[in-house]
Amino acid sequence: MKRILLAAALLASPAAALAQGPLELAPGYRAMSMPFALHQLRFVEAGDRIDILTTFEAEFAQKTGKLKEDVTATIMQNVRVLSVDRKEGIIQLEFNPNEAQYAALFAAKDKTLWLLKRGAGDKDMKPMEMASARKLFR
Repeated sequence: MKRILLAAALLASPAAALAQGPLELAPGYRAMSMPFALHQLRFVEAGDRIDILTTFEAEFAQKTGKLKEDVTATIMQNVRVLSVDRKEGIIQLEFNPNEAQYAALFAAKDKTLWLLKRGAGDKDMKPMEMASARKLFR
């Protein structure tokens, strides 16, 4: 019920609703604040679901030696947004303890993180392969 009231308050007055604080955490989950570029937070609201991607340089073994290339991987799917602070570029997300460790790992390494907003009701988890230019242009 509290989540419904907060969602209604966000529609009526976002500033007043944010004063009530973030959404409640589900049992067994943790709240974690993460920085994102402001343009990524533009259309994200408390209660939305997101995926998080990261771009990094990976090293692959080949017959001729090691190959380094940039890749992008989906590291989290269907993450619930608890609150968004556009002024500071911070989003508070709900993770289970294991997910929180991976989110911290990738955020701490100065990797590029990308936030993807999911459509309403989209909660499906799908296996994802890493994206690389080499795979795209085979």
